[in-house]
Amino acid sequence: MESQNFANTSPWIELRSVLNAGIGNRLARLRLLASSWCEDARVLLRGARDMLAAHSLTVAHFIMAGVALVTWMMAHDLEWLAIIRDHGSLKDHERLSAAARFLSYWGDFAGFNMLVFGTLCCFAFVRRSTFFRRMTIAAVLATCLTGGVANLVRVSAGRARPGSHLTPGFYGPSLSAKKQSFPSAHTATSFGASVPVAVAFPPVGVPMLVVSGAVAWSRMENNCHHPSDVVASVLLSCLIGIPFGLVIRRRHRLSL
Repeated sequence: MESQNFANTSPWIELRSVLNAGIGNRLARLRLLASSWCEDARVLLRGARDMLAAHSLTVAHFIMAGVALVTWMMAHDLEWLAIIRDHGSLKDHERLSAAARFLSYWGDFAGFNMLVFGTLCCFAFVRRSTFFRRMTIAAVLATCLTGGVANLVRVSAGRARPGSHLTPGFYGPSLSAKKQSFPSAHTATSFGASVPVAVAFPPVGVPMLVVSGAVAWSRMENNCHHPSDVVASVLLSCLIGIPFGLVIRRRHRLSL
């Protein structure tokens, strides 16, 4: 099928041809390079969409189970959050709070995600690997989609953050940062990059999942999100990221 035909040109050859081209041809070469990456992005999007459609019943069950889980968790959020943030001694509290602030700062899109994108992209060129090129594209697409949905929902839901000193609950659409607890955008973008890579290439993706888990913990430790906010983002990342990872794995097996 046409939707399964990835661009097969070596990314290393493309980059070298751009660098070696004359000034007049460099722009055309760059357009060629961008075209191959855009074609891979188009095929990945279509493949993930087709995979979700082909397993629509499983997806529906996953969504219903996820909604039930998150709804049940909301009744226990404050109790569980207190347990997570209870460290016994003041010294432990200060040490873990500092670690959580560090993880939250660098675990944002401009930190962790850009590092992941840059590293995967470098591997794609240095190793002349279309496999890593596709992982880079999948990580970017899944991050943008997951983060976009998470931001849309949290602005629309208007859930009060646990540290906002507001009465717990949902206040409806709001642009106030104090009312953007559900779901966690940090968790969504972090797992959005990690999940497709973990499915496509576990040796790289599993360590990324560990870092993403630490970022998710930091959001609760910083009293910015409830446990259900974090779990909702992880489930959303799985729903969007797993199909991308499976498409890459399937195409890689077919090319061997």
